[in-house]
Amino acid sequence: MNETLEHAVMFARFPFAVRRFLTRRITLDDAKRIVRERMEQREANLLRAVTRGVYGHPSSPYLALLKHAGCELGDFRELVALKGVDPALRHLREAGVYVTYEEFKGRKPIERPGLTIPTRASDFDNPEARRDLAGRTSGSTGAAVKFAIDLDYIAARASQRLIALSAHGLIGVPSAYWRGILPDRTIGQLLAGALIDALPMRWFSPIGLRDSRHWLKYRAGSYYLIACMRAAGIPVPWPEYVPMDRALTIAQFAAAAAREHGRVLMRGGTSRAVRVAIAARDAGLDLSGVTFMGAGEPATDGKLRQVERVGARFVSNYGMSDAGLPGPGCAARIGVSDYHLLTDTFALFPYPHRVEAFGVTVSAFVMTTLLPLSPKVMLNVETDDFGIVEERHCGCELEACGYTTHLREVRSYSKLTGEGVTLIGDDMIHILETALPARFGGTSFDYQLMEDEDEQGFTRLFVTVSPRVELQDERAVIECVLDGLRRASPATDAARLTWQNAQTLRVRRGEPVWTGRKFSPLYAPRRYQGAGVRSGVQS
Repeated sequence: MNETLEHAVMFARFPFAVRRFLTRRITLDDAKRIVRERMEQREANLLRAVTRGVYGHPSSPYLALLKHAGCELGDFRELVALKGVDPALRHLREAGVYVTYEEFKGRKPIERPGLTIPTRASDFDNPEARRDLAGRTSGSTGAAVKFAIDLDYIAARASQRLIALSAHGLIGVPSAYWRGILPDRTIGQLLAGALIDALPMRWFSPIGLRDSRHWLKYRAGSYYLIACMRAAGIPVPWPEYVPMDRALTIAQFAAAAAREHGRVLMRGGTSRAVRVAIAARDAGLDLSGVTFMGAGEPATDGKLRQVERVGARFVSNYGMSDAGLPGPGCAARIGVSDYHLLTDTFALFPYPHRVEAFGVTVSAFVMTTLLPLSPKVMLNVETDDFGIVEERHCGCELEACGYTTHLREVRSYSKLTGEGVTLIGDDMIHILETALPARFGGTSFDYQLMEDEDEQGFTRLFVTVSPRVELQDERAVIECVLDGLRRASPATDAARLTWQNAQTLRVRRGEPVWTGRKFSPLYAPRRYQGAGVRSGVQS
C-alpha cells in the first residue's frame, strides 16, 4: 500500500477510532491507580516491550546490537531478573547496546567494532503499536520523519497528565493554547484532554493557514481531525490566527480570563510565555492568576523573571518529540528547571558523552521506553540531552505517586533552540559554509550561528559574521539564511516560519568562536555551564 492510500485509509478510520477512544474517561483516582500498577509492573513491561518490539522483530537494529553483545532473549530476561530494570540497562550500555541520537534519527548508520547497521528513522517504529493516524512531523528538529498517533498510547499517558495538573493545583482551571496546528503534537494533547476533562476554551495559532507553501498537506489534515473530534462530541475550539507580533492579544485574553474565572492556564512554548509577559508589562496589564505551562526550549532565570514581573507563574515541562513528555515540572522545584522523570513509562540514566566540537564531556541522558504501546521503541537511546539526574524528596504530589527521580538543568548538546523550535545540523551548516560565502564572500570560517539570550530573556540565534566580510546590508544575511531554510526541505520551512515571525535571527559582527583548535559552525556558549559538564579543552 503506497503512502497516499495508507493515509487515506487511516483518515477514513479516524472517526471510528475516536469514538472508541472516548469510552475511557479518567478520574484522578483512576490516574493514581494506573500509575501505581505500572510502577509495580515496570520490570514486566520492559520484558514485554523488548520481547515483542525487539526479539520478535527480526529487522530491529536493537536485535543486531543485542546479538552482537551475545545477549539472547533468555539472557536478557535473566539479566533484568538479576539486576533490575535500571542496572540491567546500564550493563547493556557498557556492553555496547545503545543507539546515538543521530543513529536513532536515521542520519548515520550504527557503527560498533565489527558491526555496521544502516538505519532509517522508521526502523525504530514499534511494530506492536496501532497507527490510528500517521503522517510526518514538521521537521523543526531536522529532516521530517513519520509520526503515528496511537490512541491507546495517548490514553495510557493521560493519567500522568492529570496527576501533573493536580500537583500544580490546575485541575478544573480553564485553559487556552497558543501553539501551532500541526497534527503530531497538539492533536494528541487535545485527545488526552478529552479523557481528563481538560480541553482548552480557546486555541490561538501563531502560524496562519497559508503561511507555508506546504499548508495544504499539513493544515488541511489538522482541520479534518478537528472536525472528526467535534463530530464525536469533543468540543475542540477552532484555531484562531494570532501571529507572534500580536502577543498583546494573548495577554489581554489571559488577563480577562483570570479576572473572570480567578485562574487560567495558558499552554505554549517558553518564549511565547515571555512574549505575552512583555506585552502585558508594556500595556500595564496584571497577569495575577495566570499560569503559563510549556516546553520546547529550556526555561532560564531570565525568562522566569519576565513572567513573574507581571504576576504570572511559569511551569516548565521536559518534552521530547519522540517520547512525548518524559518529565513534568516539579511543584516544589529547585531552580527554574526541575522535572520528575515518569519512571512508570521511562528508564533513564546519565552516561559520559564526549562533545568533540566543544571540547567537553557531558552527562548525556540514555533513555528506554517501558510501555509496550510506545510509538517508538527506545532501548538505551542517547537523547541529545544532558543534565543532572538525582533521587530527591521534594514533597510534591508527583513524588507521592512514586516519581522520585529528578532531572535538572537539562540542555541539548547539539541543537540550537529559538522560540521553541530546534534545528540540527546539515541544512543549516550548508547555508553557513556554502550559501553565505557564495553570496557575501569569505570562507566557511567567517560565519557561525550562535545561540544566546538577549536582554529580555528571549533565546536568539545570532549569525556571527567576521569583520573581514564586507556587508552592505546586514538584513540581506538574514534573508539569505531564511531563503536557504525555505528551499532546503519542508522540514526547515517550518522552522523558517516561526523564526521569521518571531524575528529570532540576528546578525552580530565579530570573529566566530573557536573551541580550542576546533571550529563548529553551530555554537551555544551558555549551554555547557553546570549540569555535570567536564571540560577537556586544551589551552
